[in-house]
Amino acid sequence: MEAADLLFAFDEGLGTIFARAGGLGIQLRPHVDAGRLEIRQVDPAEMSPGEFASIVRETVEKQNARVVLIDSLNGYLNAMPNEKFLILQMHELLSYLNQLGVVTILVLAQHGLMGPMQSPLDISYLSDTVILLRYFEADGLVRRALSVVKKRSGGHEYTIREFRLGEGGVQVGPVRQRGPVRRDPAEEALRERLARGEIDQAEFLVRMRALHDGDDKAIT
Repeated sequence: MEAADLLFAFDEGLGTIFARAGGLGIQLRPHVDAGRLEIRQVDPAEMSPGEFASIVRETVEKQNARVVLIDSLNGYLNAMPNEKFLILQMHELLSYLNQLGVVTILVLAQHGLMGPMQSPLDISYLSDTVILLRYFEADGLVRRALSVVKKRSGGHEYTIREFRLGEGGVQVGPVRQRGPVRRDPAEEALRERLARGEIDQAEFLVRMRALHDGDDKAIT
């Protein structure tokens, strides 16, 4: 039996998941139809504490899954009477999946948009690797930054990089030297045109947004 990887979705419906993945150039439906991926929508309001962990174990054993994605723990937390129960159950579940050789990916949203952010619970000690995604403001635009804050075994990159989401998927930019991400040559070209008076501030912002969305023609 071919293994089917698992996605447990607490926050999104199937239509939204397919649409957003398609917007990144990732077509999930053929994999679902072929049995290589199973997506389960989970309603925390209809689930008792401990039931979800039991469902994950049973599904992994039945499907022989090698990858399990839980999106997100915030939704799972809503089904728990308090944070301590979730931590204990996640420790037990992750230990079990690790023994089976399953890669488990957990998504946890933090409180706050920019500046200091707070996590509703701390699961870093349960994780082998922690990747931090956050927003920052630069040049009048809201941007996204990516960094690796933990890797249990081996070294990892400590830099902060900007990343973009578009039809081509995820694009990771160069290392930022000052603040959250370094400017690329296309942005520098636009700044030079603004400084020479060839474009005004309004046009500069429009072109920067277009460049941020992946339109390289924005600099001309």
